[in-house]
Amino acid sequence: MPRSPSSLRWLAHDRRVWHGLGLSAVLSLLGLGLGAGAFILIAQAIARALAGAPLQPGELWWVGGLLLGRALAQGAREWAGQGLAARMIRHWRGALTRQALALGPVALSRTHGAELLTLDAELGPRLAPLYARYLPSAVHAGLAFAVVLAVTARLDGATAGVLLLTGPLTLLLLALVGLATHAATERQWVAHTRLAGRLLTLTRHLPTLHAFGVTPAYREVLARTASAQRAATMGVLKVAFLSGFVMDFAATLATALAAVWIGVRLFGGEAQLAPTLAALMLVPEFFGPLRQLGADRHAALDAEPVGARLRTLLSTVPGPSGPHRPRGPGHLELRAAHAELSPHTAPLSADLPPGSRLALRGPSGSGKTTLLCALAKYTPYAGQILVDGQALDEFDAAAWRERVAYVPQHPRLIAASVRDNLRLGRPGASDAELMAVAASVGLLPVLGALPGGWDAPLGEGGVSLSGGETARLALARALLSGAGVLLLDEVTAHLDAESERSVLLAMDAACTGRTVVLATHRPAPAGWEQATLAARGAS
Repeated sequence: MPRSPSSLRWLAHDRRVWHGLGLSAVLSLLGLGLGAGAFILIAQAIARALAGAPLQPGELWWVGGLLLGRALAQGAREWAGQGLAARMIRHWRGALTRQALALGPVALSRTHGAELLTLDAELGPRLAPLYARYLPSAVHAGLAFAVVLAVTARLDGATAGVLLLTGPLTLLLLALVGLATHAATERQWVAHTRLAGRLLTLTRHLPTLHAFGVTPAYREVLARTASAQRAATMGVLKVAFLSGFVMDFAATLATALAAVWIGVRLFGGEAQLAPTLAALMLVPEFFGPLRQLGADRHAALDAEPVGARLRTLLSTVPGPSGPHRPRGPGHLELRAAHAELSPHTAPLSADLPPGSRLALRGPSGSGKTTLLCALAKYTPYAGQILVDGQALDEFDAAAWRERVAYVPQHPRLIAASVRDNLRLGRPGASDAELMAVAASVGLLPVLGALPGGWDAPLGEGGVSLSGGETARLALARALLSGAGVLLLDEVTAHLDAESERSVLLAMDAACTGRTVVLATHRPAPAGWEQATLAARGAS
């Protein structure tokens, strides 16, 4: 994916950031002012001491107080930067979570799961340097440029001229080095994401890979990916060291030039000791923030690929949502409807009063799953879908999903007990309710066979259950939610004919009074209405 050149500006364009940077600017001005005052007093005291005048104790107290205040201002500025970073990371992680929930599984299916996980995991490590260090350093460097240049011009105009000449050149070197960092950072992020994706795939499918004896081959793939990621990371570090060397060299050279120029004029009698000495002491205050900005800029550039992907994800428009809440039993009408994600499938028209049974048949790619997702308001649709005569788009998405239960082809089970998995449908359900819904789908014999019964640990993904048992458990969980509309996506596709008949009979008995839409490749069960979806050529 191409990198947005304005990712850092987008990450910084927020009211919270400007408030935090405003506090940082006040602390920077305070520290710069106190430091300049201390250096001027020190230079005057040295000049008087060289002239034979004794040092005054009050001057030392003033210098000590000014330097202490400068250190406290610097500490407070760093503390404010850390607080800004914590607030913004919390904000972006919350925004990412809300957007992921709003988009739903269909829109997120176009984003690789490993990339999404890596994005969430890297928000803190990659964005913290931007908000805690780079942005406050940029503000501080800009203020230091202006304040130190103004004070130096007041003390010694010639030194100010040297700073005015060398300062922009240092910034130019910083910008040129930054251009090389962009490409290296993007390559490192791609390699890091690829490694995370392959490691996640290996973790998920390790039993299958081991069973078929292909673990050594995948180990080699993982080793090559790790080597590529390591090389990309070392490339970024090389650029970082180069950046630091260039900035240190430029700042040292400029400071030496200013010092030599001041020394020549002092020996020639063309300048006074106290103001020129104070100006010389202020030169590191001029270049120090620029050097720190160069180091922090490299750390902040790590945030650029994260910001680009975060911006892309947050700009994705979720499924339509309106202001109304569904009322009544939920009479569904589909008029030439199909999901917009499947534009080349034939539209469907159907009338589904409460308690209807509809089997959507069709080959893979005919739009069955995406139509179910459109009914669950996970994706936009074309045509018309009416609920009790009102357009589905006019209903609030969260309120509508409370009335709908979606069971995918491969239901997700957590590594917990049967009881905990069932209560995902309704957390407050009592044991009596769990028993009733389990009996309605024929799950009680399964529980009797499991060691531990209700408290039997299922393992990640329910590895201890068969396909039919997983389908019954997922159906019981959907029924427990109290939804009036059940959307079942190929829940029996991986079962044999006998197991499928058993599950469908249990489902038909348990879903009395509920509208059920089943996506399937197989013939519709007895007594069900059937609609066939066929893919059509692109126009």
